[in-house]
Amino acid sequence: MSVPVDEQYSVDMAIGGHVLRHVYEDETSAELSITVQHGQIGYTLVSSAQPINFPDDELVQSICDLVGLHERYGSGPSGSGLTKAVYRYHKNPDGGWSANSSYSYE
Repeated sequence: MSVPVDEQYSVDMAIGGHVLRHVYEDETSAELSITVQHGQIGYTLVSSAQPINFPDDELVQSICDLVGLHERYGSGPSGSGLTKAVYRYHKNPDGGWSANSSYSYE
């Protein structure tokens, strides 16, 4: 079963907003990596000027919302949910940001 597009979009937008609040104005990229293993959620946030960044409570809640969403819908071929997600953000020449994400399942 797959996650409804509108629900995935809502969580993705929340994550993106929280990630971009963690980067400095002159930074050009950021990456949030999320892993789920044996019920434990791990995450790292790095950006072009900050090799490590500590997510605030709002970003952590959005990460938990993402994992919960995929668990609720039993996403992935085996229906076991998400095992990894990577969100990448790049600053465009006009100062706006573009994003892409990838998801892995068991």
